[in-house]
Amino acid sequence: MGLLGAAFLVDVVLSAAGGSRGYVFALPGAAALLGCVYLGVRWPGVAAAGAGAVLIGSSVVIRATGTVPQWVGIESLLLSEVLAGGALVVLVAWRAQAEVAVLGVAALVIAALGAVGIRERGRYEFASLGFGLALLVICVTAGLYLRREQGGGSELNALVRRQWPLGAALTVLLLFDIGATGGGFSAFGLDVHREVLQMLAVAGAMVTAVCAFFAPRFPVRCALIGAGATAVTTLPALAFVSSSRDLPFTLSQLAAGMALVAFVTRYAATRPAVWSVAALVVANLEPVARRKDAVLPLGFLLVISVIAGLYFRARDADRGRTMRVAVTGVRQAERMALARELHDVVAHHVTGMVVAAQAARMVAERDPAVAVGALEKIENSGTEALTAMRMLVGSLRGAEPAGESTAARQATSDLAADIRALVAGFTGPSVHLELSLPETLPVEMGRSVLRLVQESLTNVSKHAAGATSVFVGVAKGYGDYGDQLNVFVKDDGTARRSDPAGGSGGYGLIGMRERVELLGGFFSAGPGGDGGWVVKVALPLRGTN
Repeated sequence: MGLLGAAFLVDVVLSAAGGSRGYVFALPGAAALLGCVYLGVRWPGVAAAGAGAVLIGSSVVIRATGTVPQWVGIESLLLSEVLAGGALVVLVAWRAQAEVAVLGVAALVIAALGAVGIRERGRYEFASLGFGLALLVICVTAGLYLRREQGGGSELNALVRRQWPLGAALTVLLLFDIGATGGGFSAFGLDVHREVLQMLAVAGAMVTAVCAFFAPRFPVRCALIGAGATAVTTLPALAFVSSSRDLPFTLSQLAAGMALVAFVTRYAATRPAVWSVAALVVANLEPVARRKDAVLPLGFLLVISVIAGLYFRARDADRGRTMRVAVTGVRQAERMALARELHDVVAHHVTGMVVAAQAARMVAERDPAVAVGALEKIENSGTEALTAMRMLVGSLRGAEPAGESTAARQATSDLAADIRALVAGFTGPSVHLELSLPETLPVEMGRSVLRLVQESLTNVSKHAAGATSVFVGVAKGYGDYGDQLNVFVKDDGTARRSDPAGGSGGYGLIGMRERVELLGGFFSAGPGGDGGWVVKVALPLRGTN
């Protein structure tokens, strides 16, 4: 709508500067057409019918007053009327149902032909008809393209958001070129019909500009089409012009050609990019060669376009490498978090099940009641293991972040209660627990402390041969980190570690060390001086009470 408003202002300025009284009667109709475009966003069929009626009605008024407005592009039609009609064709072809789209486009074409016939008393200029046909083909093609992309329009929307500055700049240059050639090529001294070359120049510039807009998505295809449009524009003129300075060469086509060179250099593979740039150069080679004074400036612009494409190509490559490194790092962090959660949570419950099953097998004949109690613990541990597995599968499917199981979230609510519940459900040796926690604790630290205690007790069940008791201490203290949280776990088993049933993956201590290092703390684990196994952890308390 902003572009149509700018075109309306151009019509006002051109009509007033040309001294024509026709704009007094034509501008209200043009303003009504802009309203039809606004209406066409929601009701394209109704807007097309209304626009046709407005064009015919405005033309009848202009004919009755005996005045013709200052026109640009299509004879007797204002620039804003031409652009509004093109916008409505795009909207109808894009948004309306198939039958309504066909009827709407036909109604707009008939109304445009009728408007020109009424205003010019049945006389039609060949160049105006050709320009209108080219505009119709471009608008219908754009509408059908948008219609095809409507189901998955995110890519198209991204392209439009990225390319709208270029589209606006090329449109402004097109309007300037249309205005500059609106009165014909009288300055060129052509030997053939001036209006034919005018139509070719503007139509070729429009096609090249559309190709430049969509070049990031189809760089090679758009470059070749743009080269063809340039050749069609220049070759007929070369056969008839009497002077090298008479060649129709528009600013919009020059700018669109530079954009095509830059885009194909940036996005296409090396060999197709070379051939595409060569095609664009060849399409402009003969007219440029006949204008010796233009060779150096245009060659300089070609070099600038290629350099710009290579620069952005290099930036894209660097950005791609950075993104790949970042994605790899994130994936690795997610895998490590899932591995730690799988080992610390699921393996803990499975270990408890194995220990309880071994105890039940040993005492089943002597004391069946103890075996029944062990079976209950196995059932509870199995249920908790299944719950944890479901949460991990949810993490893998994106239902929640990696490592965010229900147990992990509970570890941040009341750490003291979680540790006591963990100790109460421990199926190994008896545990002596001492807790002296700070009033507040960071979420990640609380979760990690629970996992450290959990994994330490799991290791006691799996490896501590002959252990009868375990000491677990979690307390705030002062040490190398200033205020710090100390975790201490020691069993009274033999220093020799036994292999558990099913073997050991050896990742428990690795996962514990990773958790501590992520929090910037200290971790050690090894045999105690008087036997058993000792785990020591110191976590810095920053900003906690």
